[in-house]
Amino acid sequence: MTKYFILIFAFLGIQNLAQTQSESPSYWVLNDSISGGKVSIDLDKSLENLIKSKEQKVCKKNVYVPPKKLTPADKCATQQKIMGYKIQIFYTKDRDAANKVKNDFSRQHPNLTPELIYASPDWRILVGDYFTRQSASADLRRIQRIYPSAFAVQWRVWCRKAI
Repeated sequence: MTKYFILIFAFLGIQNLAQTQSESPSYWVLNDSISGGKVSIDLDKSLENLIKSKEQKVCKKNVYVPPKKLTPADKCATQQKIMGYKIQIFYTKDRDAANKVKNDFSRQHPNLTPELIYASPDWRILVGDYFTRQSASADLRRIQRIYPSAFAVQWRVWCRKAI
């Protein structure tokens, strides 16, 4: 009789050890991106670990994050001049004519400073410093009454002067 008890205890012990070594299954619920339905999967822990390790190897690519668009104030923190807009009021090959227009303009508009710029082989008169084309539009409309050929051009502007 004692042999039977020993045999039963040995059998239960081995059965108990066998059950503790098996792991409980993992339950996954996934959403279908097309139909919106749900899929449920029962996975063994070893399969789940295998899937996760393969997923980490394959999906370890860097995700592109677009750079933050800098505002003019951000750019001016590190630079004295940035790309902005100026208003071109006159364009000629004659330096004396350009100086005459510059002097006339500075008398008519004392709040705007004209610049005489030589871009080979021409002379340009540029006025104002603006961060955007929209900020230049109010002055451009006012200047076009006297200088109808005036237009906004992209140019390097001084940060401390720009509007």
